[in-house]
Amino acid sequence: MSQKQRVHPQSGPASQQGRGTSRKQAKPSSRRSSGCLPFLAAVLLAVLCLLITGLGVMAAPEIMAASQGGRTNLLLLGIDRRAGTSWGFRTDTIMVVSLRPTDRAASILSIPRDLQVPIPGYGEDRINTANVRGYNPEEPSAGPALLQATIEGNFGIPIDGYLMIDFVAFERIVDALGGIDVDVPKALHDTRYPDPKPGDPYAYKTVHIDPGLQHMDGQRALEYARSRMSTTDFDRAKRQQQVLLALREKALRLDAIPRWPSLATTVLTSVKTDMNPGELLVAGAFVLVIEPSRLKQAVLEPPLVTAYRRADGAAVQLPQWELIVPVLNELFGPY
Repeated sequence: MSQKQRVHPQSGPASQQGRGTSRKQAKPSSRRSSGCLPFLAAVLLAVLCLLITGLGVMAAPEIMAASQGGRTNLLLLGIDRRAGTSWGFRTDTIMVVSLRPTDRAASILSIPRDLQVPIPGYGEDRINTANVRGYNPEEPSAGPALLQATIEGNFGIPIDGYLMIDFVAFERIVDALGGIDVDVPKALHDTRYPDPKPGDPYAYKTVHIDPGLQHMDGQRALEYARSRMSTTDFDRAKRQQQVLLALREKALRLDAIPRWPSLATTVLTSVKTDMNPGELLVAGAFVLVIEPSRLKQAVLEPPLVTAYRRADGAAVQLPQWELIVPVLNELFGPY
């Protein structure tokens, strides 16, 4: 991948327990955040090649393997931003997606927002505060760079790039695809789903979603992925992974092809990333040819983490590294 800004990571518990420290070395800073129209154009072209010729199925693994030595790790972030242009918000969704082109395999790891870990330069705190602490309006990638360093230092997973999105953009992307189909495993009933209104920013509404195959527009998909008051953050993380895979499946359908131009326009001002168009082309092409049977998924949930009440009253999750490390090795393998 091309060069990017880095915040030097500190050594974390994961590396001390055998994850290994011989990762690929950090690169000097030279990357700046890029817009997404070139990305979408490149990815859509890759999709077209895959659908028409099938050549991408053979080419994508070789391209990515040649550039990355076998694996590419991307950070997918969702922020609780409802207005304005700043990206300095807490990351309530944190996923690491690892792509391994040599055998068309992939892994997804969801990290709970309340996980308490060392943040370089700031001491221990919830991991979802790293983007806020690092935010610098004059350096667009400073917040994500600090979060990347936090993950690299604690989990021993090198991050090659990030993509960040907010709630409104998520809804628009789902709608641009014409909605998604999600097989809901059990009924979801949330009587305290956030529904801010003028004069009442803390208003709630009731959200109910029946079990079974459900077609969801952007608003419904966001409610399904975001709801947590009637369940847990860990359940929510599982639903978010399910929605992510549903988006991929819908984008691959032939009837979605006419929607690609609208999708490209929607993503243009929606996604913040530090990846250049070439990198996104290769990553996007490979995502399309993942073998579902070679997809591994995990959520850091009990007993991998344990609930803890800090002295300041904050409720956090403490990592149990002796249990987490084997999961990381299973998902990401040795480097």
